[in-house]
Amino acid sequence: MSRSAAKQKITVQQHKEYLENRGVKLIGGGLDESPQAYKRIQEVMDSQKDLVDILGTFQPRIVRMATDEQPSRRKPVPEGIADAEND
Repeated sequence: MSRSAAKQKITVQQHKEYLENRGVKLIGGGLDESPQAYKRIQEVMDSQKDLVDILGTFQPRIVRMATDEQPSRRKPVPEGIADAEND
């Protein structure tokens, strides 16, 4: 779905529960970047199987995404986690 549709259809509680149920820690990010807004990766890969060879998969456990908040108001990155903004 589009970013604006995600903001309208996905609640903060749904977003939080979705990530918690999958053991993912989110640092930053808004409803427009909720995993529920994206196409399922398996469906995307299946539709392109004649173009790609899958060499491996990965499951993120911590994610830092863009946010509309000012840098001074963002959650701090846990120690030991690389952060492109503050490396």
